[in-house]
Amino acid sequence: MPEDADIHRCFATEYVTARQRLLDRAEKMELEVETLAIAKKGPHEETLSTDILWVGPKDATKLILHTSGVHGVEGFPGSAAAMWILDGINSNELRLPDDCAIIFAHAINPWGMAWLRRVNEDNADLNRNFLPPGEAYEGEPENYKKLDHLLNPTSMKKGREYYTVRAAWHSFKLGFANAKQAVQEGQYTRPKSLQYGGSKLAESSRNFIQWCENNLNHAKQIVWIDFHTGLGPFGVDSLLVAEGVDEESLKTRYGDRIQPLDPAKGVAYKIRGGIQAGIESRFPDKEWTSITQEFGTIKPIPLLKLARAENRVTQWGGKPPLRLLQSKERRDMLNAFNPQSLKWRRMILQRSRSIIEDAIAQLSEE
Repeated sequence: MPEDADIHRCFATEYVTARQRLLDRAEKMELEVETLAIAKKGPHEETLSTDILWVGPKDATKLILHTSGVHGVEGFPGSAAAMWILDGINSNELRLPDDCAIIFAHAINPWGMAWLRRVNEDNADLNRNFLPPGEAYEGEPENYKKLDHLLNPTSMKKGREYYTVRAAWHSFKLGFANAKQAVQEGQYTRPKSLQYGGSKLAESSRNFIQWCENNLNHAKQIVWIDFHTGLGPFGVDSLLVAEGVDEESLKTRYGDRIQPLDPAKGVAYKIRGGIQAGIESRFPDKEWTSITQEFGTIKPIPLLKLARAENRVTQWGGKPPLRLLQSKERRDMLNAFNPQSLKWRRMILQRSRSIIEDAIAQLSEE
């Protein structure tokens, strides 16, 4: 059970702090760190990077891959989770079986984490950016156009907008599952709008793919835990898996929190360009168990309202970058995806380590 002191030590609210704490832990444990830097800088002109920590034998054929920060600002609790897991390894509370290693990919979207956005420097959602090789960055969901005026106001004009009422009406008219799917699937036609997947592979995406190509060739089995926050009941993790996966088999190992990426069957939805599907398509010879661990924070319509407000002020507010970073809208995003509640943070740390225990058990059996 994590104590209050553990929580304060693991959680940060600035990218530079979160990264340095992780690097300090890696140095203490004498771990190899590989840094995948991007061209853009952070608010303090700091280098921004995805950092890869490797625990265990480099030639292990069984791997646990823990990724965080695909959605930038969600990287803070993801970083805390990595810290708590590393603490467990360092104290021998977590023991890796023979021929097994665990890899932490910290801040897949470092720009978004540093600047408190879910998206990257090009307004691209990296969990819509990993399209399979040959698939064009074009198109949008059938109903996205119907919702565009609600999701993406193109000015800062004041006045009553009745957002909640309008959102509820669209949810009723389209059906909640259909509306959720239309909003969240990913679109490639409106660069300043929500859920934009980009026009090409982003620099951070290319870096991670290249790292995988250089380091995963020897692996046969990979259990991948991709850490996220936002969807679902407060502090509860939904374990999301792609359609076609044997859910019942996974439930025997990971419990009843396993859910499909289906808007009619759980908190999530189908997506285009997801990081897990994108990497798997490039390594079809591996035996993948890919799980998105999604911790709930606030309800969907208020959460979308915050994302809408943040994107609106970013695109149309006319503020310079540092003022945007200090804006109410960015702070609201930080608090929504990295809640300050000690209860929430304790639940996140507990379950983050628990799923690694389940992954270790799976790889120990096979």
